[in-house]
Amino acid sequence: MDKDRDYYGVLQVAPEAPAAIIEASYRTLKQRLRARSGSIADEALLDEAYRVLSDPERRAAFDLERDVALSQREADFAATGVLDPDAERYAAHRCLFCGTAHGLDRALSRDDDCRECGSPLYPAERQRLEYSGQRMLRRIPKRRGIDLYVTWPQPAPYAAEMRDISLNGMQFATGAPLEPNQIVKIDCASCAAVARVAHCEHERGDSASPERWVVGVEFLTLRFRSARGTFISARA
Repeated sequence: MDKDRDYYGVLQVAPEAPAAIIEASYRTLKQRLRARSGSIADEALLDEAYRVLSDPERRAAFDLERDVALSQREADFAATGVLDPDAERYAAHRCLFCGTAHGLDRALSRDDDCRECGSPLYPAERQRLEYSGQRMLRRIPKRRGIDLYVTWPQPAPYAAEMRDISLNGMQFATGAPLEPNQIVKIDCASCAAVARVAHCEHERGDSASPERWVVGVEFLTLRFRSARGTFISARA
């Protein structure tokens, strides 16, 4: 699958087109191509576009790659947002995900969200290795679904699967690769966060399984849904 190709453009349909419209357009274009004895390359591209967009998993992966590429090309305040650990918990004066100015003339609180995209604004606290008896923060294996946003506005989240989590970051699996330093928004039952992609690796699997990538992210802003329990701990 070539992420540089616009399969929606090839099939002459909108990105939000339902499956029935995609199939109808494919068959119409195929008939026209054969009627005018189009090239083998044009027909192969048409077939390739239909194979991807008619398969829900492949289409979701293509949509994710497309949005990642789009967000990299757009001017993005999040790409230059800098967290300020001082100044009474002020971060950048804009949401680190969508770039909207938060307009708060006070110190940020843990419950503050961006009024545009709903991302948490409160900076994540960096947990460092302590040499006074504490060990480095552990990652806790935990598999559950997460909602992933790679650009804004984004009509609906992409589905991903959490693999593990700590106070510093998270690993999750998704159907398409993300770019290093990409800024993403994460929502799940455990937390809401804005995070920076630290690494992305292809996950080996059998030929029958859909392609997956394992992504590691560093939290930039973070809010846990519950402050109680033993979900994660800063102490090992």
